[in-house]
Amino acid sequence: MRSAIEVGRRICRRILDRTHGRYLLRRFRRGEAVHLDGLAFATDPEVLHPIYFRSTRVLLDAILHLALPERRFLDMGAGSGVIGMFAASHGARVTACDINPKAVALARANFARNGLDGEVLQSDLFAALGGRTFDLIAFNLPYLTGEARTPFEAALFGGRELETVRRFARGCAEALVPDGAVWVVFSEDADGRRILAAFADAGLRQMDHLITHRLFERFHVASFRRS
Repeated sequence: MRSAIEVGRRICRRILDRTHGRYLLRRFRRGEAVHLDGLAFATDPEVLHPIYFRSTRVLLDAILHLALPERRFLDMGAGSGVIGMFAASHGARVTACDINPKAVALARANFARNGLDGEVLQSDLFAALGGRTFDLIAFNLPYLTGEARTPFEAALFGGRELETVRRFARGCAEALVPDGAVWVVFSEDADGRRILAAFADAGLRQMDHLITHRLFERFHVASFRRS
């Protein structure tokens, strides 16, 4: 019975991706102003869309269950800035960074649009952060294997050997305060074992591993602490 349900889920997902996906792609290419849970933000066709790419909402739901006031919060790979904006609206002291200059400009504008405080930097992972440390780090991982050819694709592809994920995990081991935590999200389309192994190899201890669904797609949310 379970296998039949799983087969049905996968079939429904393929149908949805082929039909609804075309519609979303047309909308995505235009760029638009959207609202999410009381915050307004602009989007850009060269930056990962936080609604059409469902992993953002999955990670956001996990983050908003945490104690955020006065926590030093790093929104890695910030994109349009949505994760960092919500963390700031709940009292966190936010730093957001992205390698994509279009994303940096967009996130800064979105913070300003909502009257929220947050530092937004262009950075290749932790390179521009000057060795600072954080209580919480969140990253919608570039979980697909393959080489990014554009700044936009850097949000999707983590390298043939998931080098970006491995570098991020090593950086977290240095950037987390002793009782700090990192939260990440990745899709069932990812090589989940390799992703989890990257954090273990970096000396981080897995705390949580949650599985949820959005429109027939299965997402994994995992958290880690320093060992």
